[in-house]
Parts: sequence; structure tokens; C-alpha cells
Amino acid sequence: MSKYLWCSGATDVTGQALADALNLELVKKRPRNLRRADIVIGWGAKTNDAVDMGQAKVLNHPDKIRDNRNKFTTLQTLAGVRSLNNSIVPFKPANEIKRAIDRGEMSFPLVGRTNYHQGGKGFWLCLTLSHVDSAINEGAQYFQGYADIDTEYRLHVAFGKIIYAQKKVENPTEEGWVAQRKEKIDNYAQKNNVNLDNDTVNYVLTRLVKEAVLPDRIVRSNRRGWKFSSVAPNSVIKALRDVAIKAVEKMGLDFGAVDCAKKSDGSPMVIEINSGPGLQRTAFDKYVESFTAKIQELERGNVAQRAGRAVQNAVNRNQNEQPDAEAPVQENVGGAGIINDAALAQLMNAVQTPEEARRVLDIAMGRG
Repeated sequence: MSKYLWCSGATDVTGQALADALNLELVKKRPRNLRRADIVIGWGAKTNDAVDMGQAKVLNHPDKIRDNRNKFTTLQTLAGVRSLNNSIVPFKPANEIKRAIDRGEMSFPLVGRTNYHQGGKGFWLCLTLSHVDSAINEGAQYFQGYADIDTEYRLHVAFGKIIYAQKKVENPTEEGWVAQRKEKIDNYAQKNNVNLDNDTVNYVLTRLVKEAVLPDRIVRSNRRGWKFSSVAPNSVIKALRDVAIKAVEKMGLDFGAVDCAKKSDGSPMVIEINSGPGLQRTAFDKYVESFTAKIQELERGNVAQRAGRAVQNAVNRNQNEQPDAEAPVQENVGGAGIINDAALAQLMNAVQTPEEARRVLDIAMGRG
């Protein structure tokens, strides 16, 4: 059995750290020769076409990650779920937005976005029709109503549970802005084998921060004076926790970081799902803990399947070898059939690990 973590260039920093912590092989394309017992974790894996993963156990299938990367189709999917519909702010594709405004289906202010936007990129705040025209000319592919947000969160969901919660808070200090930008620059330089002079980077960033408006009240990103702060999951309203879990489920994902918010009227709002979020400290540890438990569960399932097949194969061989009524006395084995000592020896020779051997004995002794 082999275990892999499949990431992309944009998610490989956390991906590599997770692979190391979980003792998985890091890959950036489909592993070759996948087998039934193999396990693959998709961590923001980037693909353009459908991928056949065979019978391997896959957590966050790359096809589902690809679907989720398109923010517009994600909104369409979630808006089509009755229990989530009210949590999605109304939206329209760029080629329909003007007609929707004329009919009163959409109203200003509006936000223009690209289908594959990330963070604060691909964002146009539109207050007039001329703003909409400019946004379309500059690349906006859909428009969404501008929501009056009270508090924004990132809720980390794994296997039907909230495993970690963060609240977005103001981080208006120039030092924080410089540190965040420097971290991203250093990561980019390291991945591309670029040598940077530390003093020069610091000097440039301390000059650029003077031009920044911190915190930005329109775009709440870490580049614009905001950061995530850890909070207890139960401190988040239950309605928001529920829609976050449901959103991950309906996108066909096993885990994801859901950007969401409590609106000023107290109602929940889903913004997007991140299938390969950057993780640090406690958030990282929570994913390692969840993945470890899930991998162990899948491994136990693989053992049980192999043991069951081994028992059945031994029973079949035994029945074929001793078809007559004069055969030696045999026992009923766990409801699977009849088996004698010779067949049991063949069965035990077929197992590959001590855990499989114990599981086979449990079945042979009728312990399920």
C-alpha cells in the first residue's frame, strides 16, 4: 500500500509540510500504477481534465477540487441546494448583469470577480453602470451583491466536522503588513531559486507600506490590513457552522477551509471553499490529527477487506478440494463457509502484515 499527497505549485509549502508529518509521498501529478489499497490526499491539486483514480482511496478527489476552483460554478452548485440557497449572496454572469439590474434582480453596490480569483485579486467594487462596464472590460466574469458583513470567519471542515475556527480581525500595523508581504516574497523566491538581499526587501516594503490603506474596509485580505485569529468553534453561530459543513459536502469534498461570514442581520453567508489552505501551528496540527485518524480508518478497512477475501478464497479452495461426503470434519467459520486446517494454513500464508493476520483470525473464529 502506498500513500500520497497530491498538491500544486500554489499549495506545495503546506503540502510538503503535511506530507512530511504524515509520512506521505508528495506528488504534483497523478501517481502511477495506483492500486486498490493506495491512499491519495488531494491538497489543492490542480488539473484541467477529469482524472481516473481507479480504486484508490481518495480524500478530495482532483475532479472535485477542479470543480471548486471555479468560483462561479461553485456558487451555482451551492445556490442550487435548498438548505444553502439563502446563504449565497445573489450573483449573475457578466453577460447577464445589465439585464438583471434593469429588471431589479440585482442592485448596487456590486462586486465584479473573475471565475478563478484568489484573495483580493480580481475584485471590482461597482457603484454605477460605468463601473460595471469598466470591470467587464478589465476581466470581471461575474457579479455578486455586496454583502453587509458583521464578522468574517474561516471554518476548517474535515470529514463532516469543524476541526478549527478562525475569525478575521483588523491587523492595521505597518509591521504586520510588511511581515506578511515579506513572507510571500521569500516563499516565491525560494521556490524559484532567486537570491534576495534581505535589507533591500525590507527597505522596499517599508516604503510601499506608506501607500497602503490599513485596514481596507472593502477588501478584507491579509495584504490589506487583516489577519485570521483563532477562536473556539462553538463561539461561531451554529447556523454558520452548519452551512460550512454542508457546503463542503455538497461540493463533493472531504475537507476544506470555508470562508464565510455572519451578516449584519445575523444570517450566515458562504463566500468560498479553499481546498488547499495555507496552514500554521495549531491549524496545521488539527489537519495532521484529522488525516492521521482517517488514514488509520482506511487502513483498517483495507485490512478487513483483504482478510475477508483471504477467508473466502481459502473456503473456495477447500470446497473444491474436498467435494465428497467422506471429507474430514470441518467447522463453520464466521458465517463465511467451511474450512479445515490445510485451508487455514493457506489463508495465513496469504496475509501480508500482523494486523491482517489478527483480522483473519478474528474472522476465522467467528468474531466478525
